[in-house]
Amino acid sequence: MIKVINGSIDSLEQMIDFIEGLSDDVYKQAPTPLFDSSIGQHLRHILDLYMALIMASDLQTINYDVRRRGLALETDRGEGLKELVLVCNWLKSLDEAVLELPTTISTEVSVCSEQTASFLSTVGREVCFTSAHLTHHLALMAAIAKFLGQTVNADLGVAPTTATFLRSQQQNESCAQ
Repeated sequence: MIKVINGSIDSLEQMIDFIEGLSDDVYKQAPTPLFDSSIGQHLRHILDLYMALIMASDLQTINYDVRRRGLALETDRGEGLKELVLVCNWLKSLDEAVLELPTTISTEVSVCSEQTASFLSTVGREVCFTSAHLTHHLALMAAIAKFLGQTVNADLGVAPTTATFLRSQQQNESCAQ
């Protein structure tokens, strides 16, 4: 289970490197009509999911519907970076046994009306989910940055299974030579 923590920290550190490389203007700009949200707004969304884990008292119930829209971190890179570091430190402080704990997640499930569902899970599964969700949003954030003329690392937003596949392709090519 420690792999889940380390993988999540790897993804968060990739996000930190990406955010540090942006200008303040690129971070807070939503280039409509192609994108309706800024990189900062995507970051706030990702951090909301991690904060749902962190703020869940004794991790018995995780409510993913608690959102903190309009925070300074949506427009202030420094605030976003501080919260990313906070999340990394929280993950580093987790005891591996915590990942095995059962939990219940609560989340809205309909866009047509307010309907909430609850599911049984484990803390480790939810850390894995937040990390995967981070990767998905990092891909969107990289696309926004590219649209705004930024040079972006090609590895950003690549899922772990895709990264493994790409590494295997590189190994096959070097073996063929």
